[in-house]
Formats: sequence, C-alpha cells, structure tokens
Amino acid sequence: MDASIQKFELYGHFLDTPKSKVDTNSVRRAFTTIASTWSRKINAGFHELFANLDALYEDGDDLADEIRKQAIGQSIKFIVAHGIYDIDEARFYETFMQRYDSWDEDFGVLAEQYEAIAERSSDLDAHRTNRRQSRRQWVGYGTEKAVYDADAKNLLSNIGHGVFNLMAKGVTAIGDSLKKDEIFKSPTTVRVFVDAADNLVTAAYLATLDAINEESPGTLHGYSNDEIRKSKAITENIEKGIIPEDALVVSAIKAISVYPYNETIYPILLRNFGGDQGRLDQVVEYFGMGDLLSEKQALLQAQLRQCDLSTVDSFNACRPELERYAQFICLEQFDEQCALVIAKIVARENQAAMQPATALALTAAPQEQRSGMSVKTAAHGRLSNADHKFYAAPDLPSKKIQAFLDKNGLRVANDQVVFFFDETVFGSGDKGVLVDLDYVYVQLQFKEAHRVALGDIANITISGLLNKKLAIAKHDGTKVDVVLTQSNNGASSLREAILGLVRLKSA
Repeated sequence: MDASIQKFELYGHFLDTPKSKVDTNSVRRAFTTIASTWSRKINAGFHELFANLDALYEDGDDLADEIRKQAIGQSIKFIVAHGIYDIDEARFYETFMQRYDSWDEDFGVLAEQYEAIAERSSDLDAHRTNRRQSRRQWVGYGTEKAVYDADAKNLLSNIGHGVFNLMAKGVTAIGDSLKKDEIFKSPTTVRVFVDAADNLVTAAYLATLDAINEESPGTLHGYSNDEIRKSKAITENIEKGIIPEDALVVSAIKAISVYPYNETIYPILLRNFGGDQGRLDQVVEYFGMGDLLSEKQALLQAQLRQCDLSTVDSFNACRPELERYAQFICLEQFDEQCALVIAKIVARENQAAMQPATALALTAAPQEQRSGMSVKTAAHGRLSNADHKFYAAPDLPSKKIQAFLDKNGLRVANDQVVFFFDETVFGSGDKGVLVDLDYVYVQLQFKEAHRVALGDIANITISGLLNKKLAIAKHDGTKVDVVLTQSNNGASSLREAILGLVRLKSA
C-alpha cells in the first residue's frame, strides 16, 4: 500500500486524513466493488440463478458461500499486503469474520417463508435436511455473536439490519395462502436476498479491519457510529442555519474529517463556498462519492431563473455574470449550457413566428415541433457511454431500443428517442429506461413499468451505494421509484440527463 499520507486542502483548511483513514478508504472501495458486482448479478439474473422457490431454499447457501469466499479472498490479500502471513481463510473466518456473519438469520427470513407453505411435513423435513447438508463449513452456528460499534451494515447496504427485518415482514405478512411461485417472483424476495449478500461482504470488510488492527493496532480506521452521528449532526445544524457563518467552513471540514462518506456535506459546501478551484471535486472523487455535476447544473439553473431570457440579446447581457458564477462552482460545461439556453430561446421565437396555426397543422406537426425542440437540442450535449449502459442521441443503439419497444409493446419513433439506459446484463436492451421528447418510459424486471411525462417532473433524487434508486418526484406530490442495477455511473448520468431536459423544456 502507498505509505504516503494523502493531504487535501479545502477552502484554506486541511482535512484530517491520517494514513489509517487513507488505507481504510482503499479497503472500503475494494469491498464496495465486490458488493456492487454481486448486486448487479443477482438483481439482473435472479431467475436464472434459481429456477423456483425450492431451488432458492436449497441452493441459496451455495451462492452465499461463493460470495463469502470471494470476499474472504480479498480480505486475505489485504492482510498479506500488511505483512501478516499467519492467517489463512479458515482462521480468518473463525477468529474475525464469524462474529459479523449474519447470513443464517438474514436468509432465514426467506427460508421461513418457504417452510411456512411446505405442503407436507415429510417434504419439509427432506428440504431441511438437504439445506443443512449442503451448508459449507464457513458458517458457524450456535456461536455467540459479538456486539460491535461500527458503520457495519449501513456501509455497503442501503438498509440497517433492523430495517432489513422490517422489510422482510412484508413477505411474512403475505401469509401462508400464497403459492411458492408468487413469493419467488416477488421483488421483495430479490431485495431481501441482495441485502443478505451485501451483509456478507460487509462482514468481510469489518473483519479485515479487525484482523489487521489486532496485529498492528490503529493501522486501519474503523468508523464508529458515534463518528457518523457527529458528521450528520454538523450537516443538519448547517442546514438549519444554527452554526455561525464564520464557523461554517471549519465545521464542514470537520464533518468530512470525522466521516468522509457523508453524501450530504459536499453539496452544502458547493452551494455556500463554490468548488474551490476543483479541490472539492478531487475530494469527492477520492472518497468514491460520485460527482457534483447535477448539483452544479441545478445551481446554474437557479441563477438562470433570475436572468431575462426573453431574447438572445437579453441573455447575452447576463452571460458574463453567469460565467463568473460557473467558474465559482467549477462547472466546466458552461458553454454547452449557454448553447442550450440560446437554442431554447430561438426555438421559442421560431414557434411564436409560426402562429397562428390551424388546429390541423398543430395536430399533424412532428413531435420535435410540438415539444419546441429537436432531438439534438434535447440531448443537450450528453455523450453515450456503453460501459455505463447510458446512451444519448444521436449515438443510440438502434437494436437495443427496438428490442425495448417491441418487447414492451411501445410505439415511439426511433428518431424521437433522446436517452436510453440498458438495464440488462447481456445487452439485449429489452429492459431499461427510454426518454423521448415528452415522456420517460420505464420497463424493468418483474413487469415493473411506468410512463412519466417530462412536464410532470418536479425533481429527481438519487440514492443508494450498491444500486441506484431514482426517485422521480412529480408536481402533484406523487413519486415514482426506479431502481437501476447495471451501472451506478450510468444511473447518475441518466438522472442528470432527464433533469437537464426537464429544465430545458421549462425554461
């Protein structure tokens, strides 16, 4: 590992980043990668991994062992890299990881559902025997679990263990009357299994910290719940406006130093103090917290709403001040944003020049004219990235899009598509999110489908570490949740692209 201490300067202050936290960040990001990979595999291929509820009950432990072994293998690599050579997989598990391994109780939520609807006691006994005999030696039953104070299950999973059990009760409440296939096909079943798998990877991460620190105390920093609470408390007090202005920067820097994985603190710094010549972006990227592009675009849009956008000339009068603000928040795409605004103004002027038009002409007009913009303008300079499963016009995967439309019975002209997100593992494209000039079309696993008019969208928030959940808030107060599993970066790009299009249409 890099022996140097990473130093970050923000707004004239230095982050408290001792080597123990630097090395912990490297460990954390490695395990996050493992968890993300398995989450995508399970979410996308759950019904290929398991044929039915019987197979899930009998073979779920085998997949858990595969995940457990991979996570333990990564742990051993880190341990050896720290010069510790007397810990093998078995000792690592028995001494360090077993105390955190909650697979049996996590997966047990699903196992109990199966057992509750077993048709005959003899069948149930046979299945229980089968599952018991197939368990690997990794899992230690009947041992006392240690009580630990750490980021734990909230590190890699979107839910804590208490929330996990609460969610699982949604399955329990279904009752014995449901058939096996109905439980098996429930999205909740997949979520429970994914979170149980995530907790396995988290267990390996926490055990890695323990193993290395036992040999060399203080080598890695295990973030405690108290540290997380302190960071969040500072953030909340800043948002409430109860911290004195002259103490804001110091307090925010402290929140990051205490716990750098607090997603909320970075937009607060951006809004109040700008991008600090790119230094804020460097910190965000280093700790694996995504990027601030969507927040920067939202801030610029807020500035635009204070400008006179009635004509190109009136906009150009505001442009120097806008450019200074873009430099303040380190928004590199300022020229592209200005081009979009000008295109919107010109399109509005052209549309006004066409008035009055007959009702028949308006009815027959192509969709670009009805929407007041072309597909090229609507794409507002976004670029396709196949690795991120995100595509923008004009560089669109025609075969994927056609598969999406045909499979789901949608009638959208190919030349009206602006953005596309492929939510399939092998690239067939029949599941995902398609955006045209007027609507967002969502077609996901388990027949989940939505159609949301762009004009109805008030905001889109994004959350989640493993998978990304886009929460589409509508003006009428309702919300549509869209969980994307194939690419976190692509999901972020999709959110930013849709929000950009919404703002462009409403400008």
